[in-house]
Amino acid sequence: MALKIDPEFKALIPPLSDEEYAQLKENILHDKKCRDAIILWEGTIIDGHNRFNICETHGIKFMTKDMAFASREDAKVWIIENQLGRRNLCDAARIELALVKTELLREKAKINLKRGGKPLPKTTKLHPKDVVNIQKATANEAGVSKGTVSRYTQIKENGDPELLAKVKSGELKIGTAHRMMTETVSRLKQANKMYAYIEERFPFDDDEINTKIQNGLQGLAAQLQKLIEEVKSNA
Repeated sequence: MALKIDPEFKALIPPLSDEEYAQLKENILHDKKCRDAIILWEGTIIDGHNRFNICETHGIKFMTKDMAFASREDAKVWIIENQLGRRNLCDAARIELALVKTELLREKAKINLKRGGKPLPKTTKLHPKDVVNIQKATANEAGVSKGTVSRYTQIKENGDPELLAKVKSGELKIGTAHRMMTETVSRLKQANKMYAYIEERFPFDDDEINTKIQNGLQGLAAQLQKLIEEVKSNA
């Protein structure tokens, strides 16, 4: 039977680092077998994509194990729980998985309400209390503090892609990245405020202010604009 790969399932699994993949490949090639079975749901891989790829590429036999789930959502929840239980993941990766699981369970609860004949909420907009509860549930699932979840969420919403990528890869800790982002935003706001204050007063009337002061303010404005661009480029 040809095994199927579902992109949505595969995307739920944090990728191995180059070092982890190389070690896995070395172990399989050295043993000439795959110790752990490829886990399937209805012929689709839900755990073992890397093992499958290595074995297929090098002609190594492997075992499979079938799992039974009532729905795709249940299969997704299992994938997430399996990753959280087996992998030595950084906090960002754990939070991402926990966030997806929390959302899956919320959607499943809505479906259960509908099937039970109860009316669904009229709006999908989250109440502040719901946000807090979701953060708490996510924190418990990921094994981190609620504050860490909140800081990570802020980085996702306000941070730049490069900073977020470093957090997801484990290169930067969430707390460190959040401080960097906060300091950058603070500096940018201050520089913008100072620049706006000066810009509002251009052009100056030589009768009200002498040329020397005007030139000085123009120079300061230019320096502030340069600072703003530097902060943006380093954000």
